[in-house]
Amino acid sequence: MFKIIFHQIWNQRRMNAWIFIELLIVSFFLWIVVDPVCVLTATMNIPSGYEIEGRYVVKLNMYEETHGKYDAEAAKNDSLKVEHYNHVARLIRDLPEVESLAIPVQLSFPGSGNWSGGQLFRDTADVAKKDFVHMQWYQFVKEGNPFATYGMRDVRTGEYLIPNEELNGIYISENLALELFGTADCVGRSIYTGQEASSSRVIAGVFQDYKHFDFTQPYPMGLYYEGEIEASPWMQWRYPFVFKLKAGVDEKTFRERFIREVAPQFNRGNIYFSDFMSFQEIIDECNELRGPNNKIRLSYILSGFAMLCIFLGMLGTFWIRSDARRQEIGVMCSMGANRHRIIKQFLMEATLLVSLAFLCSIPLLLHYAHVKGMYVAMGSGLYPILSEKYWMNNFYEHFGLVSMVTYAILLGISLLGTLIPVVRASRILPADALRDE
Repeated sequence: MFKIIFHQIWNQRRMNAWIFIELLIVSFFLWIVVDPVCVLTATMNIPSGYEIEGRYVVKLNMYEETHGKYDAEAAKNDSLKVEHYNHVARLIRDLPEVESLAIPVQLSFPGSGNWSGGQLFRDTADVAKKDFVHMQWYQFVKEGNPFATYGMRDVRTGEYLIPNEELNGIYISENLALELFGTADCVGRSIYTGQEASSSRVIAGVFQDYKHFDFTQPYPMGLYYEGEIEASPWMQWRYPFVFKLKAGVDEKTFRERFIREVAPQFNRGNIYFSDFMSFQEIIDECNELRGPNNKIRLSYILSGFAMLCIFLGMLGTFWIRSDARRQEIGVMCSMGANRHRIIKQFLMEATLLVSLAFLCSIPLLLHYAHVKGMYVAMGSGLYPILSEKYWMNNFYEHFGLVSMVTYAILLGISLLGTLIPVVRASRILPADALRDE
């Protein structure tokens, strides 16, 4: 069979040469289109490190001086504002549907518009050498349980971390622990957030890698308690309320009751209820505003258009090729070859042509990848740290996987483009096929 296939390919080398050149060009451009699709899809599917179901964020706001409801006396009374924020926290915590509450600082929750980064040192020697690891901060008011509220789990046990409200304690993500110490078994060790000895913090726990943005890889993260709620001119942006509903709560009914009965109780003095959104809504809004959804849609559209063009091109090419070989198919039928054998031979010829063309495109693709670089999903922070545990951050794994996907798509399209005209041509009677011979 293989001897016959090679003989046929050589006999029709002029026609096959044009097909080979077409496949070579198509392989290159299809790889470029497939690369971002693979990376974006894989990045979006990396575990987030938190849970979405039943998690909500409540935000308050303050009237500006130009607003008709502005209360000048209340705006100056810092103690009244702090007391009211604590009152709102109690109202939410005491709701029968609420399981846990956390009060983050600086919008420290997934998908929020704020991203706070900093430097972390292993010891005083690293401080002197300025040898630091860049990381993201999540800060919380002392009271509350951010781990159960967010669904952040211990890297060793897989259970929710138990909060320790000591202000000098810090919780770090697994990838931050590996960057600092090369191991996640580092509870009890000290690290430094600055040059002063007072900046030392004790690691109280290590949680699973965490994605602040849905479209990025997990970034090294540290979480700590800041203290109590403090009055400030911008405390409406500084202190949102995040809570988790109990299992089995009907979220639609709860949302209706919350807006109707609970939210009006948040309005006092110069403070009023502003927003109430689920984690899922916040993440979806973030993905729309920051562009990854459009980028993913564009990548899928471009790859789909490329595959459609390739399919139509391959279909037309192999259709013409099969029609030109009708007499050959008639001879094969007259000599006893059944339809299955004819189809198998043509498919094997197409497979061989595609494989040879793709192999010849590999050096060109490698050169392109080295010079232009391969696609990298959006990063976070000023100093992106790309973990080698993900294939897209390893050059050869990245190149190999994208190449395999591209080859599989190209081969599948080529075989389908071959199968349709060959099946059609193999249905004719041998006498009809040989009439023009």
